[in-house]
Amino acid sequence: MKKSLTALAALAVCGLASAQSSVTLFGVVDAGLTYQSSTARDPITGASVKQSKTSLGNSAYNSSRIGFRGTEDLGGGLAASFWL
Repeated sequence: MKKSLTALAALAVCGLASAQSSVTLFGVVDAGLTYQSSTARDPITGASVKQSKTSLGNSAYNSSRIGFRGTEDLGGGLAASFWL
């Protein structure tokens, strides 16, 4: 019984000591999808040969980027912030 009361008291103290924090993930994804197809005649057999290609690349308007912002309440009116 004493062990469970001690554990309960420890959990209550940990709950009081928790601080507010927030982390935000932000960014821009700049991508373009390209589809190319062509039909050619095989010179040996005379049959039509269709070729296609799909690719994902940069659309050349912006660059892709990712960032993190956050704050941590330190208590006593103090806070730590970061912007990465």
